[in-house]
Amino acid sequence: MLSNSSKKINNNIVLALIISAFLGVSISIGDFYLFHFFVIIFFVSQLYQIKENKYRLQIDIFLEKYSRTIFLFCLWYVVSLLWAPSVEMGARYIFYIFCGTIIIYSITSYSKNIERLNNFFRLVSFLISLEILIALIESFTNFRMPISSYSSISYLFGKDPINLLDNNSILHYSSLTPPTGFRWNTNDLAISMVIALPFFLCNKKNFVKFFGVISISFIIAMTASRAVFLAMFLSYFIYLILIKKKIGTLLFILFISTLTLFGMSILAESENPRINEIANSVQALSMYLSGQIDVSGSLQWRRELIENGLRAFTNTYGLGLGAGGSTANQEIIGAVDGRFTSMHNFWIELLVEGGLIIAIIVILWFLRILTSLFVISRNTKNHYLKYYSESLFISVIVFIPAAVAASSTIYFFPMWIMLGFSISVILISEKGA
Repeated sequence: MLSNSSKKINNNIVLALIISAFLGVSISIGDFYLFHFFVIIFFVSQLYQIKENKYRLQIDIFLEKYSRTIFLFCLWYVVSLLWAPSVEMGARYIFYIFCGTIIIYSITSYSKNIERLNNFFRLVSFLISLEILIALIESFTNFRMPISSYSSISYLFGKDPINLLDNNSILHYSSLTPPTGFRWNTNDLAISMVIALPFFLCNKKNFVKFFGVISISFIIAMTASRAVFLAMFLSYFIYLILIKKKIGTLLFILFISTLTLFGMSILAESENPRINEIANSVQALSMYLSGQIDVSGSLQWRRELIENGLRAFTNTYGLGLGAGGSTANQEIIGAVDGRFTSMHNFWIELLVEGGLIIAIIVILWFLRILTSLFVISRNTKNHYLKYYSESLFISVIVFIPAAVAASSTIYFFPMWIMLGFSISVILISEKGA
């Protein structure tokens, strides 16, 4: 039996692990993150707990219904090393899954009751607010986080900076200054923001709702991420139709959005240089999102990556290439456009590497989480659980299309935090909270 002091230390380690997971690559040197340091500390504390429990292992976490799928997911990828094209890449991919599993485990083990869940939410809320503030500062000034793809000093941390005026950047077509926040690139920041957006939409405080929605919408627009931009509008639709049930408000928002875009097209001819600059930036952004400007041929090389992956998947007769197989296969073929080997579509990646069975299991797992969250949002009497379940229901839905914006989300920690939070809400609700 653990002493109270041991429990307190363990809880603090878990909270530090969650904080470092959210911060992700923003505090790192090369491939070593602050998160990895706390994973080591976390494992040492777990070994100490096993010793305190007289070497009796607690395996109940692997037997809970939502954890069983994760355990099966990990086990399959470990076994897939037997046929994966590259054992080295496969082992790295399994490490990514392992880190995600640790994040889910740490959140669910800490959030055993509604009080703990509220503490967790307050912590993550602070971190999200901080990232929004940093992203806004990056958007309006020359400030960059030290570890950002646009930071001139990122090389000091073992990273390769990107030229702001490179032809492969949307900046080649406009004066937009893309933010990255705690993420390395703009797409990852956009996905992080669209996951957080529903928590502002569903918030009862009008100031928090207004500030959050406006800020996140602006940041997502500044990242110029097509998939996330569309996912953002999907979150508005779901919120207004299923949560608020206000079709009139939805139509009003569509009208204002159309009017704004039309107004910007007129202001693009303004003689005022500042107004002209802003209007043309919005026009360039709208052209990019509509596909009229295809920066670095992204639509073309993404399609080629998917075609190569699906062709290799077909040759496995549905078994899948195994852990890290899509990247390894692409390296064997040759990098697309001389640069890209990652699938750049998480759901296709899941199918190509995990195979048909794993893809179906994960999709059903997501649907089960969504169904449970929706039922809780309709039936719970606890206003905290109602708020969390409504927000997470939208977050998980919009994450599905938004995930295609990233090169891969298997190592995207906000996704694992979202899943851990969702499972915690479901488990606490089932306990009758």
